[in-house]
Amino acid sequence: MASPTFAELQQSLATLVLDGCDVGLAHRVAVPPGVDVSTRLGVYSGGYPARLREALLEAFPAVAKILGDGSLASMVARYRPQVPTGWCNLNYVGRALPNFLLSDRLAEELPFLPDLARLEWCVVECFHARVGEPFDLATTASWELEDWATVRIAFQPGVALVSSPWPVHELRAARERERSEIDVDLVGRPQSVWVYRQGFEVVTELLGEVEASIAQGLLEGRTLGDVMHQLEAEGADAGSVLDLFARFATLGLVAACHRAGDGSSAPARA
Repeated sequence: MASPTFAELQQSLATLVLDGCDVGLAHRVAVPPGVDVSTRLGVYSGGYPARLREALLEAFPAVAKILGDGSLASMVARYRPQVPTGWCNLNYVGRALPNFLLSDRLAEELPFLPDLARLEWCVVECFHARVGEPFDLATTASWELEDWATVRIAFQPGVALVSSPWPVHELRAARERERSEIDVDLVGRPQSVWVYRQGFEVVTELLGEVEASIAQGLLEGRTLGDVMHQLEAEGADAGSVLDLFARFATLGLVAACHRAGDGSSAPARA
């Protein structure tokens, strides 16, 4: 029988680690005296699930706290085969978890869980985002009102809006409590959470219904004028669009503004 290639050995080890199946490695493993093959291979087959659990626990502390150790361990075992191959950095292994939870059995008992995981993952991505120089409002001193109506905003990397029919902002705060003390009223309490970074801190801020509608429109790349017209049609104060934009710019959340027609852009500060 021909010896396996290095690539075949790697594939066998990956199958052992990811799926828990020994596909012919046992008789090819050299072990020191007093150590059996299963113990030697267990370093790899048991190490990855442990690291995966630790990574998910760090990225999704509220999800983990609500689930408890037993349910968390079962969820990690179900999620492990779903982790996309090629992700060598444990910082990224949770990226697919919110979508995984949409069809996982946990969502039947805890329907808010996918949205809570989505919020927690946005916090992770915001923390790791490479934030650039903020937009300088002084560069727009010569712009007319008509110019502003055509503006599309580019936000800083990591800025996100998570809107949910569940009180996800409060549920995320549960990570700071003992599991036995978690008691959040879930019924009829939708929340929209604005996620952004200030220095090295990720801020999660509750937005009202009108503010969330504005933020969503701007994130989608709609012009300030389009968003203002939508608010007017809904009977809301269209001026709140410019107020909220000014606040976002003051916080450094705006990276650039682009005017339609002439192709010009007010860039970030050099």
